Amino acid sequence: MKDRVIYFLAIGILTLLTCIIIGDFIVSFEDGRPIDDGIINLMQVTITGLIGIIGTYFGMKNGRD
Repeated sequence: MKDRVIYFLAIGILTLLTCIIIGDFIVSFEDGRPIDDGIINLMQVTITGLIGIIGTYFGMKNGRD
């Protein structure tokens, strides 16, 4: 059950992040402005956080077995 929660958490966050990034790319393209630095920062922080959460979970899981 815990594995499913981690998978759904990761997939949900990545889906939401993808929607935000694609939306900003579309708006930037239509307005002719550069991509917002805040979106790039959000992407980097989110992916780093997900790697940390997933890595810690599976590391703890393998340590118990």
